[in-house]
Amino acid sequence: MLLNWLLEEENPPIRYRTLTELLNKAENDQEVLTAKKTIPSYTPLVGLLAAQKPAGYWSQPDYYLPKKTSTFSVLTVLADLGSTNENEKVRRGCEYLFSHQREDGQFCRRRSIAGKGKAWEAHAVPCTHARIVRFLIQFGYGEDPRTRQAIQWLLAAQRPDAMWLCNRDPRGHGCLRATLDFLRMAVLDPPTATHPATERTAQVICDLLMQPGMGRYHVSEAWTVLVYPYFNYGLIPALDALGRLGSSIEHPKIRAAVDYLESRRLPDGSWPLDEILSLLTLNFGAPGKPNKWLTLDALRVFQLFGLA
Repeated sequence: MLLNWLLEEENPPIRYRTLTELLNKAENDQEVLTAKKTIPSYTPLVGLLAAQKPAGYWSQPDYYLPKKTSTFSVLTVLADLGSTNENEKVRRGCEYLFSHQREDGQFCRRRSIAGKGKAWEAHAVPCTHARIVRFLIQFGYGEDPRTRQAIQWLLAAQRPDAMWLCNRDPRGHGCLRATLDFLRMAVLDPPTATHPATERTAQVICDLLMQPGMGRYHVSEAWTVLVYPYFNYGLIPALDALGRLGSSIEHPKIRAAVDYLESRRLPDGSWPLDEILSLLTLNFGAPGKPNKWLTLDALRVFQLFGLA
């Protein structure tokens, strides 16, 4: 049975989320408490935390590079694995990120420039900034004034077409990746979830669902590629965000997207990875095989749209 597979104790993050998101068990339920208590001892999570440098970063001081092992990538995955700021190393990593926040709320890298030493980037990159805000909320920093300021910067940076743009060319198409990253962040923060900017963003994502030719939106992957973790953009996280905001299965684009997702199910009812995302040397599964991470999220999508 699919639920029994997801509830296996070898993967505490999946077990915890299955109990709370699919079976709707309360946080004070004994099974939930037990699963949550075992998350910090999950081997991949322990390994990531152990690799942290004393200053609070991973790999090297540039929080974004090298991308496969960077502080940004590690914190993104740690948040999805269920870590919180109750962990001292998580707090240290978040404070390291906060040290790269400018006065107006932007998260910017500081790079070495020949003859000038360290210098700030001129602007934040919206997709990176939005994902940083997302994992800060996941870790428990949603009410922190620094996080609130970072959200305000994102809201102010939205373009008239309701998207965000990473290359700063006002004549160019918006960036789908940045726009979806904002939406995935917004659904985790109640004040932002009900903001008019979020409603406009949801409409854009909905209109672009399953649309081919995504290259002009600064992304290369197709909607039809199933990959985890969600470091680029994809169908499952898009549907998840739209579903959390109350979008209707009656919308033709959502219906088509959900139908496609259903068509990708394996005979046992699970979903497979299409590609391995080479990241942090973690094993999230093999291509073509049943994948717990994708299956949990796909079932959650079906539940959000009243199909489970």
